[in-house]
Formats: sequence, C-alpha cells, structure tokens
Amino acid sequence: MQFSDDPKVAEQQMHAIIFYLTTFGYIDGDFDDGERSFVRTHIHKLVAERAEKAMAGTSAAVRSEIVARYTAHFHEVFEGVDANVKELFTEAVASDDDQDAFVKNSLKVRCFEIFQGFDRNGQEALMQVIDDLIMADGFAHPAETKFRGELAALLDADLGIELLDEVGNAENVHVKHGAAPHASGENHAFFGPTELHYSSDPDIIADQIASDRALMDRVVSLLGQQRALGKGKLDGAMSVDAFEAGTSFLDGHTYVVRPKPGRTYELTVLGDLHGCYSVLKATLMQSRFFEKVDAFRKDPINNPEPKLVLLGDYIDRGIFSLNGVLRTVLQLFATAPEYVYVLRGNHEYFVEYKGNVYGGVKPSEAINTLKPHLPIEVFQHYARFFEALPNTLLFDRIFFVHAGIPRDRLVK
Repeated sequence: MQFSDDPKVAEQQMHAIIFYLTTFGYIDGDFDDGERSFVRTHIHKLVAERAEKAMAGTSAAVRSEIVARYTAHFHEVFEGVDANVKELFTEAVASDDDQDAFVKNSLKVRCFEIFQGFDRNGQEALMQVIDDLIMADGFAHPAETKFRGELAALLDADLGIELLDEVGNAENVHVKHGAAPHASGENHAFFGPTELHYSSDPDIIADQIASDRALMDRVVSLLGQQRALGKGKLDGAMSVDAFEAGTSFLDGHTYVVRPKPGRTYELTVLGDLHGCYSVLKATLMQSRFFEKVDAFRKDPINNPEPKLVLLGDYIDRGIFSLNGVLRTVLQLFATAPEYVYVLRGNHEYFVEYKGNVYGGVKPSEAINTLKPHLPIEVFQHYARFFEALPNTLLFDRIFFVHAGIPRDRLVK
C-alpha cells in the first residue's frame, strides 16, 4: 500500500482503510474475533511498512517505538470506527424499507467513495486486503462475496453524473462546480453569545436552559408566521409549475421556493452535523455567509441571494449537540429567517411514553446526557419544538429532505 508523503493525507488514508475493513467485517452479520484480530494485525503491518520506508536512516529501536505508538493510535481509531459502524445497524428507516439493505447500501457507497481516494494500484491493493479478510475466519460468507462483487462492479462502471438531468427541465437552475473555501479570518461577533457550555451548577444550567427554550419558542413563532402566510397553497398543486416564479412559502412542513427571474442564488447545504460544532462554524466562516447576507441586503441587484439549507441531525454522537449546533442553528434562523431553512432529521424525533421522553434513534446522547440534571418538562419542550420543524424544501425542482426520515413521517 502506497501512502501519501503528506502526514495529514496519510492519516486520512489510514482512517479510510480502517473504515473499509470494519465495514466488510460486519457485512456477514458477525464481525468475529478472527476478523477483528486480522484488522488489528493488518493495521500494525501497514504502520510498520510505512515506518520502514519513511525512517530508513533511523535505528531499529526508534522505529520500533514509533511503530508501537502509531499502532496503538490506529487501534483506538479502529475501536471508534467499529462502534460507529455497529450503531448504523440501529438507525431508523422507513417502515417499508429493509433496514439491513438500507445500511449495507449506505456502507457500499461510502466504501466506493473511499476507493476513489486511491490510485488504481491502491485500489487493487485494497481489494487484495479484503480478499484476505474475507477468508480470515476460514469461510467466505455469501454476503461478503456478494458485497465485494458489487463494489468491484461499481469501480468498473461509468458513474458520470449529469446533475442537470436530475432536476428535469428546470430552466432557472444551473449547477456549478464548488468553489474553494476562503480563509475564515477573525472570529465573527455572531458566535460569542451562543458559545456557552452547560454548567454543572443547577442554578446556572437552569438559566441556560431557560434561554434555549426562549430561543426555541421564538423560532416556533417565526415558523408559525410563515405557515400562516403559506397555509393551503399546496392544496391541489400537482407540479411546481403551478406556482409563479418568485413564489416562496411554507405550507405545513414543506417549503416551496421558486427563483425570481434573473436572480442568482448561492446555496450552502449542510446535513448530519451530529454535534460537530466546529464544522458548522467553519462552514459559515469560510463561505462568508454573514458577509454575503449583508451584501445582498444592501445591493440585491449585483449580489447573489445566499440561502443556508440545514438538513437535520443536529444532535447526538457529538458533545456540542443541544448547546452548540442546535442553539446556533436556531439563532441563525431567528436572525435571518428569509435566508435559513432548518429542516428536521431523524435524530430530531423524540418519543414520549408513560411520562418519559426518549430519543427515537440510537445513539441519543443529547437527551440522555442531560436527563440526570433537568426535569422532564425540558425534554417535553424539545419534543414539541422538533415536531414544529419543517422537513422538506422544494427549491424550484430540487428536493431537500433528510434521507433518514421514514417516509410515513413526511408530510406529503
């Protein structure tokens, strides 16, 4: 296996390989001890080979120490990836979907994306590793060989995608290649008031939660105003052509936005942040979202209209869920509701049963972490708030919706 000379890229490649090996370990439904041992051994082998090439002039003792240190590091990475892949099999899917097939298809796509990060020699080396892993338990399970064949077929297929074909005959939508991110520069004043950790002091956290609840109520009020203006507009509509260009409204849980003739729009779309506040903040800073909103407000003729589309799954899996990502997302909407669309993900489905509130999807760290510190009324408030969030945006002929939401929960 040839790794990049750039340490950061090489680290990413190792993470990718570990994900790839772990995925195949779960495909037959039983990631057994033999397969896990194979992955750990292979990690050590890759680390040792890279050290041998990169540290040819150093002593064997130094190389041995480095190999041991990085092997331990990537074994920890493996444990984390193992837990994450295992949790995927508990994700909620639509009532008429096969969960096993849904998860395996998602993993197959991710494995294909990983393959694309390597040259052809690297891809062939990865396939050889998989062949060895498949036989690590002495038996090639049909599910493993089937998955391997499907992945090989993807690699050999012509997967060129013409985006404009996917949006039909939309004359107003032209998709361009993504632009390189700009340097983020200094911190923006928007973030200061929202960057507050929950305190362990009961009085302080009570005040913090009260502030968050007031923000949720403000967002619900703004959504209510939007719904009042758009109520019933989808009734009887069979096509987006039923709405004039420039139309924009929220009817129930569905947004409809038809571009204004001659106007340029710039969409920033984010999904599945799962408590990763740094990604949200970096995206807003590097895309210069705040500056673009200000520029458009001052001169809408000569500046594109920015739109921020947030696809849900703001919480769980990350430590800055409710007090980081969600709080900031709501403040964004409350500050500029005409430019921000906050859609609901499947992790924003809470279930109330016999006086208790549960996260509808595992893992549910956001709610479970706070339960020992807050009364049940707080979580009931969150549950009612999430129910008020829209779940669909139709921007001309492009649908934005969180893929993990069961179809029977979407407002049609």
